[in-house]
Amino acid sequence: MPEIKEALVTVAATKPGLERLFAALAPAKVNYVMPYAPGAKEQIAQYAKTADVAILNGDLDDSILAGEDLRWIHCCHAGLDRSARPEVFQRGIILTSSSGRSAPALAQHAMLFLEALTYELPMLFKAQQNHRWAANRDYAQKVGIFGRTMGIIGLGKNGMEMARLAKVYNMTVLGWDRRRGQKENVDEVYGAEDGDKLTELLARCDYVVLCIELNDQTFHMMGAEQFRAMKPTAFLVNMARGKVVDEKALIAALQSGEIGGAGLDTFEVEPLPEDSPLWDMENVIITPHCTPSLPDREVRMLDYAIQNVAAYREGTPFVNRITEKSLYTGERYTAKY
Repeated sequence: MPEIKEALVTVAATKPGLERLFAALAPAKVNYVMPYAPGAKEQIAQYAKTADVAILNGDLDDSILAGEDLRWIHCCHAGLDRSARPEVFQRGIILTSSSGRSAPALAQHAMLFLEALTYELPMLFKAQQNHRWAANRDYAQKVGIFGRTMGIIGLGKNGMEMARLAKVYNMTVLGWDRRRGQKENVDEVYGAEDGDKLTELLARCDYVVLCIELNDQTFHMMGAEQFRAMKPTAFLVNMARGKVVDEKALIAALQSGEIGGAGLDTFEVEPLPEDSPLWDMENVIITPHCTPSLPDREVRMLDYAIQNVAAYREGTPFVNRITEKSLYTGERYTAKY
């Protein structure tokens, strides 16, 4: 069984949290660097030269990959499109993440979008500011969320938490995954690698929630064709990565009324440029790629790393292991969904 000789740790955590992690790594030598401290970048580069394991606060970079002895890298966050580099897999380095550490908060954030869009909260806030009673027949005849259909694109930990929450609203849940299969709280799963069409799923949904990772297969997977397939009353929610959506096509779909609206937490360019038409659309709600934390977020984050310490030593399966299917090279993928 492989042993950890020297670990580079750059996790921003409390003293008790770090003590838990260091105890799990013992008896390995641990070189700890607070990621945002003065001189941290130089220290990290120096310790990476001799480390065989790295547990990082953020993404890896060239200075870390310069370490010739690295065998396993764990990034304590989700969405490793910047870390899933070709050279990582070419060198046989194991790459894992703490994906799922914020899944309940992200699912709640998505539901905030759904409720705000369905109940037209921007309009109600504006009416309140103008001291105007906004009651009218059209508003009273709106249909709420309960019992409607949600499509979840990406059935990882965030997507599965989204499905669980959707069932609280008695929703029909359709899921998009790599392969078909049974998933808890998901009524029907469409499989990309099984030849299923994303447009067929989209046509059935009142709400489409993006929870999928960014890679070469998912880049711009939501484009003009996909928006045309959606109901004109349907809402899109993006809790994934901005580049999963062709933003120009989204703007056109919103302006033309092809879809009903959007709740957007991520964008192709961040911060969202001041001249983006999205800012001024009444059927769009924008949040700055940020969501409130969870009381146990640090514990959840470190649990994934600690579980993988044991997996590394015992030769058992890793949690949240990243494969070459997660590669994002920045080039447009031409497959049709």
